[in-house]
Amino acid sequence: ATPSDPMVRLMKTDKSLRVEDWTSLQIQGGSSRAPFMMAVAGQTAPDLYMAHFHSLNADMAQGFNYPLNEWIGDDTNHNGRIDENEAKWPGWKTIPALWRQVATRDGKVYGIPKSDVSYNAIVFRTDMVRQAGLDPDNPPKTWDEFMYWCQRLTIPGKIIPGAKVQRGQRGFALTRFCWLWLPWEQSVGGSPIRQIRRSPKTGKAYTFPMDETKFITPDTRENLSLVTPVWRASWDDTPAQQAMGFYHKLRWQHWVKDPQTREPLNLTPAQETAGMVTLASGRQVHFAPADVIKGVVRPYSGANPDESFMDWLARGEVAMIPWFFNDLTAYQKQSGINPELLSVFAVPAGPGGRPVVQIQRHFVAMTEGVGHRPQIERDAVWKVMQVLNSAESHDEQVRRMVTSGNARFVNPDDLVRLGYKGYLNEVPPALLRFYADIDAGRIMLKTEPFMGFWQGGALELDNNVTSLLISDAGEHFDYVAALHSSAAAANNGVMFARSEAEIKPHRPMAWAIFCLVAMVLMFFIAMIIKTNLQAQMTSKISSRAGVYKPWMPVLMLIPALGLVALWGYYPLLKGLVMAFQDFHIVGKHPWIGLDNFINIFLNPDFYKSISATLKFSIWSMLLVFTTPILLSLMLSEIPYGKVFWRSVFFLPQLSSGMVIALLWKQMYSPNETGLVNQLMAFLHQQPHDWLGDPRFAMVCTIIPTVWAGMGIASLIYLAALKGIPDELYEAASLDGGNFFDKLRYITFPQLAPLIIINFVGAFIATFQSMGNIFLLTFGGPGKETMVLGMSIWIEAYNNLRFSIATSMAWLMGSALVGFAYLQIRILRKVEFRRVEEV
Repeated sequence: ATPSDPMVRLMKTDKSLRVEDWTSLQIQGGSSRAPFMMAVAGQTAPDLYMAHFHSLNADMAQGFNYPLNEWIGDDTNHNGRIDENEAKWPGWKTIPALWRQVATRDGKVYGIPKSDVSYNAIVFRTDMVRQAGLDPDNPPKTWDEFMYWCQRLTIPGKIIPGAKVQRGQRGFALTRFCWLWLPWEQSVGGSPIRQIRRSPKTGKAYTFPMDETKFITPDTRENLSLVTPVWRASWDDTPAQQAMGFYHKLRWQHWVKDPQTREPLNLTPAQETAGMVTLASGRQVHFAPADVIKGVVRPYSGANPDESFMDWLARGEVAMIPWFFNDLTAYQKQSGINPELLSVFAVPAGPGGRPVVQIQRHFVAMTEGVGHRPQIERDAVWKVMQVLNSAESHDEQVRRMVTSGNARFVNPDDLVRLGYKGYLNEVPPALLRFYADIDAGRIMLKTEPFMGFWQGGALELDNNVTSLLISDAGEHFDYVAALHSSAAAANNGVMFARSEAEIKPHRPMAWAIFCLVAMVLMFFIAMIIKTNLQAQMTSKISSRAGVYKPWMPVLMLIPALGLVALWGYYPLLKGLVMAFQDFHIVGKHPWIGLDNFINIFLNPDFYKSISATLKFSIWSMLLVFTTPILLSLMLSEIPYGKVFWRSVFFLPQLSSGMVIALLWKQMYSPNETGLVNQLMAFLHQQPHDWLGDPRFAMVCTIIPTVWAGMGIASLIYLAALKGIPDELYEAASLDGGNFFDKLRYITFPQLAPLIIINFVGAFIATFQSMGNIFLLTFGGPGKETMVLGMSIWIEAYNNLRFSIATSMAWLMGSALVGFAYLQIRILRKVEFRRVEEV
């Protein structure tokens, strides 16, 4: 910060203020907001934080924020918003209606939009465009023109200096991030979510786009602005299907280059089979299968954290990327690109639509803890908040850009407004026209969804649609069905809650099933208690030296029992209560009965999670459980170097599970640098995205556990093998038994109790295991590895539906009680012996 910075001036003026950055622990993968949420719950959160406009609504619903009405004004006419005549803070009147709507809930205001605005469009390399014979000052305006640019900029066999993997040059970087897909949907007239308002006069429902602020019915001219809307996800409608279809075309269109003109020729399946295209002029173009090019993009899944698509742009591996362009000098800082080689254009218009630039304007909000401060401290926080959002802060950033020689990347309106009109000559003509088109409305400014819980909806789209479409197995992916499924999930709890009319008919049946399950659960718990009591009554407890009073052992156990109760049973009971509430981190937790369980069973994804869990359990039993048994048998038969081989297989156990998972993630790297793909190359096979392929993802998440855990497990079985009397094997040999006869009639029967105990324990553990899945796939691709444990984590820490998460956990725990009783019964019958030699 410089002395002219408004925040520095404020702290110099008011010595009682000290503004500092807030830091917290970070969680590898998953929800980056989890530390912040826990800080809010623990009253250790910062006073102010930047609330993304697409998550502010969810923050308000969770009670994270302190309302700003004591400074901004009150909703005196009870229309659910602060009108301009109700505002006592002058700055409220200067905020556009859309942004006021984003920050308001039930007449309470929870944030102020920041002064700076982020723009996201297509950033491209002007030098690469010129080399392809294209004009950088005349960028694509339609989807067809964009496809043509991508084809001209795609050179599959080109050697790229400095590239980690030689994959040639591609026109565009296509990412799995659905928020970068939204402008394509909006460019064809679509809206990711819509608001439905029903006329109180006619009862007719009218649908308006997500960002509409004026609600006049087209037929009766009725004003519906006071009607409470119903919000629904609509990213499965026709415009969305068109946009996702264009994504599929960019990724998978088969085409060739005309050997004479070098112009691209799109192929039909019949033309590709025939190996020939007949042009309109009558000339025939023949080609070999090796000449066929698939797609015009380089897919970016984010699987390799050491590389970004900005690096691809810097090295010339792609010519265009979708990203922010407010400050093109940031590209030089991050990837070393000369910003003078960069330019931007809007997402081209789809059929019947207009070009789009995605706009992001985030908010500064107060956390809930500010409400516990005295008035003088709250006023101080408000003072800092105003400075953070002031126009002076934005203007200070513009001045720094100009004085550092980067005026060409500043919005021309800001240059004129701040008296830097002479610098307009430095702005390229294409950028001048670009900003002029935005001001004139020829380019639409669109946002991400800001109502509902978009973070959960985005995860649905990322995992189940875009990531699968761009994966190596995505050419025949049914993206239309996936869009329908994803939107249905968003409208059934992930983004917008089910309506009372949907839930009410299921309540009687839910209570009947609940009573039945509760009785079965109580039966198993009673049997477990009975089994333990019988064991105590029938066992002979001998007197032990030093124990003279019967209450002494109980007294010594109290500290341990207290810790178990505090860290084990209290959270368990708390979770049971949460399952019957609409739980929020902050605020009230109303009782809702069995509605959480009804929502779970009405959600198709729950059954997919059960299927994935069963599949995970089966594979785990086949690999994790059986491999140590086979390994122990082999280790017991090794004549020489027994200690060496046992040490080799035991060493992976010394590393933590997280280290092992991340190590294997590098080995599974989808490009040629991954160890697994290097082995495939040695076998003359093409590299593969192992974690992104639904056929292999599940097994790939289990293999690290097999590799790391089979050593210690095999030693346990090896110790049991040493406990089998040698006389049994000698007798079998005298009777003519071979190796397999000894296994069948001696080894396995003797190991049966230990195998059964481990089987039940391993089976229960597989239902609770999700560590490797969390680090390797996060439940993807699609929902292929979305086991119940992973689903519970996402519901709690990503979707903020803690009651749903605890309800799912109780369902899983209830299903495993029977296996716990079985394990106890088996343990009672097991005789443990000491083995002298291992």
